[in-house]
Amino acid sequence: MRGFFEPETVAVVGVSNEPDNLGRTISMNLLAFDFRGIVYEVGPKGGSLYGRRIYRSVEDIPDQVDLAVILTPAAAIPGIMEECGRKGVRRVVVETGGFSEFGEEGRRLAERVKEAAARWGIRFIGPNGLGVINRRLGLATSFGILDPSVPAGGISVLSQSGGVMLSILNTLTSEGLGVAKLVSMGNKLDVDENDLLEYLIEDHETHIICMYLEGISDGRRLMELARRTDKPILVHKANIGAAAGRVAASHTAALAVDDRVVDAALRQVGIARFRSTETLVHYLKALALPPLRGNRLAVLSRSGGHAVITADDCDSNGFELATLPADFLEAVQERFRAKVVRLTNPMDLGDLFDLEVYGDLAEATLGMPGVDGMVFLHTYVSGYEGPRSEELFRRLHRISLEADKPIAVYANTAAVEVTRLKRILPGPIFDEPFDAVRALALLRDFGRGMAPSAGRPDGPSDAAAVRTVFERCRREGRDPLLQEAIAVAAAYGIPVVAGRLAVDEAGAVTAAEELGYPVVLKVVSGEIAHKSDFGGVQLNLRSEEGVRAAYFEIMAAASSRAKGAAVSGVLVQPMAPAGRDLIVGAKHDPNFGHVILVGMGGIFVELLGDTSLRVAPFGRRTAEAMLRELRVFPILEGRRGQAPSDLPALIEVIRAVTRLVTDFPEIIELDLNPVRVHAVGEGAAALDARMRLRPAAG
Repeated sequence: MRGFFEPETVAVVGVSNEPDNLGRTISMNLLAFDFRGIVYEVGPKGGSLYGRRIYRSVEDIPDQVDLAVILTPAAAIPGIMEECGRKGVRRVVVETGGFSEFGEEGRRLAERVKEAAARWGIRFIGPNGLGVINRRLGLATSFGILDPSVPAGGISVLSQSGGVMLSILNTLTSEGLGVAKLVSMGNKLDVDENDLLEYLIEDHETHIICMYLEGISDGRRLMELARRTDKPILVHKANIGAAAGRVAASHTAALAVDDRVVDAALRQVGIARFRSTETLVHYLKALALPPLRGNRLAVLSRSGGHAVITADDCDSNGFELATLPADFLEAVQERFRAKVVRLTNPMDLGDLFDLEVYGDLAEATLGMPGVDGMVFLHTYVSGYEGPRSEELFRRLHRISLEADKPIAVYANTAAVEVTRLKRILPGPIFDEPFDAVRALALLRDFGRGMAPSAGRPDGPSDAAAVRTVFERCRREGRDPLLQEAIAVAAAYGIPVVAGRLAVDEAGAVTAAEELGYPVVLKVVSGEIAHKSDFGGVQLNLRSEEGVRAAYFEIMAAASSRAKGAAVSGVLVQPMAPAGRDLIVGAKHDPNFGHVILVGMGGIFVELLGDTSLRVAPFGRRTAEAMLRELRVFPILEGRRGQAPSDLPALIEVIRAVTRLVTDFPEIIELDLNPVRVHAVGEGAAALDARMRLRPAAG
C-alpha cells in the first residue's frame, strides 16, 4: 500500500484546459498542497496546464510513473488501465463513477477493469471515490477543491464515501486536529478497508484511525487486524441492514440482525463505533488526553451554574464525584474574599480571581489518589483575560500529562477566541460542559468489553456422530429434524432432555409409558420452524388419554395451519423440572463468521429481545460477560429469596455451542430454545433444538 501514499511521480489522467474540467482540479490540489514529487498531466486533447505539457497518453510520459490518478468517462477506464500496465504503472486511483453502482452495464465494465488490472499486476483504489491524501508529502488527489491549511497530525481516515471524507476533514480542520493520511475508497473493487487498515497500523505517522464504511469487506480480517494493534480505531458503519431478520427461519437469526452483529464484533476487539461527527470529535479529543483509569471526577468551575450543570452531566454519564478532603477544601476557602460559597465537589471558584491559583488548585486536586480525572470549566472575557487564560490552559495540559490523568477543559468566551485556541493549544478545548464530560465517558469506556483472542473451547465432542447425521441430511436434501438436532447437541456435551420419535398415536402412547408421565409431545417437521405458533407442542400430559388427544390435536393443527408440510411424527419427551428458560444459539454471518447468541428464551424470545452476542470462538470469560450483559442477569444470580441459577452449567452450554459451530462451519443457524437452567449445582438442559445447514455445493 505504500505506493499509493509515497509516490515520486504522479500522472493525472483526464486533464484538459476546460474551466470545468475536474482533472485540472486534481492538479491544482497537488500544486496547492506543495506535492514534493513530479506531476504529469494526461488528456486526449493535449495542450498545457500550469506551464506543464498535457500528454495525450500515459505511455507518452518520458519517465517512470509511480501512481496514476484517473478521472475520465467510465467507458475509457479499461483501456487506460491497459496503458498503465504497458507503461509499468502498478498503483492506480480510479475516481470515475458509473460502475457497479450503475446497473448491469456498470458491473460488466467493472469486471473489465478488474481483469485489466489483474493482467498487469496493478492494485487500484476505487472507482467512484476522491482519492488519496498524504499531508506530509503534499499528496492530495481529490477532484474537489481542498483547503491546504489543514494541519498535519496523527489522525488517518478511511472512508467509503468521498463526501463523508471531506466532511470529516473539514471538521478536523475546524477543531485544530491534524491529519496524516486520508483515503476515499469508493466501490472497493480491488483495494479494501482491510488492506489500507493494515498499512495504517504499521504507518509511524498514524496514531488514530477513523473509518466510514457502508459495507464491510471481510469482518474476520478486520477483527484480526484490530487485535494486532494498540492504535485506537474508530468506525462509523452506515447502511444498517436487517434483511437477515426478515428472512430468518430461526430465533437466533431473527435476533442477530446485521447491525447487532457489527456492534458486537467491533466491541469485541476494542473498536469504538460512532454514529455522528460530534461523537467522533469527542472521541478524538478524549484520546488526546491521558487515560482515565477510574470513575471518580473532580469538577472545578469559575461559574456556579456551570458547576451544577456539569454535576448533572457527570451523574447521567455514570461518573462519581470524588470526595475531596475537608482540610483541603477549608484551606481553599480561606483564599476566598467574601467567603459566601461553601466548597464541595464541584468546586465553585467564582470568588477567586487569581488564575495562577486556579492552576495550583487543579494541580493539587488532580494529584489526589481519590481523583481519577477532572473537568475544568473556565468562563472569561477574551480581551481582558485572554493571555492569562491561554497560559492557564497550557498549564492545565502540562498538569494533566505530569499526573497522567485527564483534564477536560471547557472554555466559555468569544467564539472566535475558542476557534483560535483550538488551533494553537497542545490539548483539546470543549464547546460545552456536556461535551467535556461525554468525552471523558468515551475515554473511560474505550476498549471496555474487548475480549482476548481465543481458540476453540475444549470439551466433549463426538464429531463422528455429528458427521453421520449431517451426511444423512445431505443425502436426503434436508436440514436435521428435531430429534437429530438434539442428538447433535448431545454429541458435543450439551445436556439435553432426550426423547423418542413416535410416528403414530400408538407409538406416542408407548413412548410416554416407557419414559414415564408427565410428558411433552412436539411435532417433528423440517418445514415447521416455530412449533408453538402452529399448535405443535402439548405440555404436561399425564395419562394415555391425554397423549392420544394431544397427538390428534397436533396432527390436526399441522394439517390445517401448515398445509402441505411433511410431518414425520411427534417427539415424546419427559416433562422437565421448572427453571429459568434461556436461548443459546448461533448464526453464520457472511462477514464475521459464526455469531453466538444468549438471552431470555421461551416462546417470547423475540418480543423480549434481551440478548447478547459475540463472534466465535471465544473463551470462558467472554461467555460469562455475555450473561452479565443481560437484563435478566440479576434474576439468574438469585434475588428476593430465589435460589441462584446454575450459571457455570449455562456457560458450559455456550462454550459447547461455540465448539460445535467451530468444528462444523456448515451450520448456518442453530437454536437451543429453551435451555432450562436449574438452581445452582443442578445443571441445565436443552429442551428443544433447531438447526439449518448450508446447502451442498452444486
